[in-house]
Amino acid sequence: MNNLLQPLRTLPLVSFSIPSSIVSDVFDEREKVRKIGFVGRAAAIFRVNEIMIYVDDSRDNAEHIDILLRYQEIPPYLKKKIVRIDSRLKFAGLLQPLKSVHHVPEAFELNIRDGIVISSNEVRSVVDVGLKKHVVVYNTLPIGKRVTVLLEKETSSSYIGKIVDKNSIKWYWGFETRIFNSIEDLLKFLKSNNYLIVCASKKGNMIYDVEDNISKDFKTCEKVNVLFGGPKLDIDEIARESNIDINKYCNYIINFVPRQGVESIRTEEAIFIVLAILNYLKERINTT
Repeated sequence: MNNLLQPLRTLPLVSFSIPSSIVSDVFDEREKVRKIGFVGRAAAIFRVNEIMIYVDDSRDNAEHIDILLRYQEIPPYLKKKIVRIDSRLKFAGLLQPLKSVHHVPEAFELNIRDGIVISSNEVRSVVDVGLKKHVVVYNTLPIGKRVTVLLEKETSSSYIGKIVDKNSIKWYWGFETRIFNSIEDLLKFLKSNNYLIVCASKKGNMIYDVEDNISKDFKTCEKVNVLFGGPKLDIDEIARESNIDINKYCNYIINFVPRQGVESIRTEEAIFIVLAILNYLKERINTT
């Protein structure tokens, strides 16, 4: 496969933050699930490393979003083995399948798979990776733990493998999620962990005015996070309600859709638009 077409992990690692209120304008549970499904799909399409959820209305909403995204990210062959029954997953079947590399490793001819530890002793552990044979690794691991394994050798009864850190895999290997109790907690975390912070807002600078500066920053930064507002309040308005000046935290506040032809752009729509543009900028510097 041409390197330009491979879903590789490349720097900077991209993450984004959404408010718990992203589902506040949807009252049908099925539609809530579909909306969050589009968020997860966007993350997988554009190789997002992490989705951060900050509470701006209720912790329950944040946890509901979190459990749906976590479920969506689990490879299909592991879902029933990992996920416990939860009423919040009642309509999880409506989530769009990701079909990313770790969901369909066969399509990429990989010998790396995610699995779940089904037995363990002082010498070795047995991992179910969704194949006819299990994988034996020479580590003592907690039963029920999700792991990523490299299949090194096949025997008559099993595979012999080793545990690998998914962050060391050259391919994009899915996203993680994290909940923050407030936008203030989120911003402090991003700042203290050296993220390049980008706020998506129609009140910001036009993307074409800052494109060159962002491209320069992408060459040196390792992590970038994009902050999105919700259905009712823009990102600066959510911050203002918490007595926070968003300008003190964000490296960029950008209007990614100059001359938008609609009154407002939904958060899940904005995620696709913004990530597509950032992906273009990121790939431009990685291929030149």
